[in-house]
Amino acid sequence: MKTAEEPAQASADGPLDVSVIIPCLNEETSVGECVTKARTWLSGSSFTGEVLVVDNASTDGTAEAARSAGARVIAELRRGKGNAFRTGVRESRGRFIVMSDGDGTYDLSDLDPVVRPLEDGYDMVIGNRLEGEMERQAMPWLHRRIGNPLFSALISMITRRSFGDVLSGLRSFTREAWETMSPAAAGFELESEICLRAGRNRMRVAEVPVPYGVRREPSKLRGLTHGWAIARFIILESADLIFIYPGLIAIVLGILSLATGVVFSEGVDVGSVSWQPVFAGGILVPGGVAFLTLGIATKWLAWRRAVAHSGRVVNMLRDESIPVGDYFLLAGVVSLIAGVGLDAYLLWRWVADAPIGLALGWGAVAQTLVVSGLNLIVAAVLIGVLRAGQRSKED
Repeated sequence: MKTAEEPAQASADGPLDVSVIIPCLNEETSVGECVTKARTWLSGSSFTGEVLVVDNASTDGTAEAARSAGARVIAELRRGKGNAFRTGVRESRGRFIVMSDGDGTYDLSDLDPVVRPLEDGYDMVIGNRLEGEMERQAMPWLHRRIGNPLFSALISMITRRSFGDVLSGLRSFTREAWETMSPAAAGFELESEICLRAGRNRMRVAEVPVPYGVRREPSKLRGLTHGWAIARFIILESADLIFIYPGLIAIVLGILSLATGVVFSEGVDVGSVSWQPVFAGGILVPGGVAFLTLGIATKWLAWRRAVAHSGRVVNMLRDESIPVGDYFLLAGVVSLIAGVGLDAYLLWRWVADAPIGLALGWGAVAQTLVVSGLNLIVAAVLIGVLRAGQRSKED
């Protein structure tokens, strides 16, 4: 008969049904209770399983407390939740993987809600704290009402999937889903990365309400620091949607605005106001080029840091048979010369007291060409630097 101390095991080295993995950093006061609850659930379930605690270079008695409660303890000296959890998955044997924190905020005595859906064909199950019973002061108001909903909405928009609590630390997934997602984040960005990868791979994801309690010890999560780390990761992982596509759209809209401004020099009447589209074009085109440049650099950085796969943009830059930088440089020089030439022509006509018609529109076009040309030249130099960096690393 199974007891709480002895969950069902398959064999010493054989596969198991469930691996509960708890990455920990200085959680001596709570990790033992977490392990005991998880083992109690395993003992009362129909699953064979194990509880792994990954000690992330703790300076207190976390490892001893976890081991005394019956967990298999693994050491990971590289700090960061992502590093610790990946080590745990690598050492685990379960076909289903449960991720949880060791701070006592999650009730691990009943993991059926986050495990059973995996048997029904779901790839991942997220414990939604915002829909469950939450103790007072368990989550700061700023995190609950602004930070978490904002990141959830952003990832939902990027993946075109609905997520309610992308930062939840309690979730489960199949081993195949984990291998498909292949998360690379080192720290607290892990949860949001998993949601991004699951959404982009069109995985079947369920969210279930879970209770959330107050931590025993002060939280290691720092709102601004870790919030920016999560936002930075989302930007790196989704640079095409955040920078490249908006930049291309801005360039097209800017060109249309400039063309409209040249044709309708007196402006376009919008109600009682006369709108000058040339000013919008003068902002949109250079701004779009800047966004495009930033997107290229971000995609490259994300690939070099193993945050994202290479994709078409990076593959094009890596292929030195494609003179991408030359194209940008040529476009920039032509745009700059055309803008300066048009500016000079307009100035000459003005000095000769014979200004051309639609001068305002053409003047805006000239300035747009100059600024955009300079931006394109900067992009060409940046591409050259990125490629040079690739060559030096390969050498």
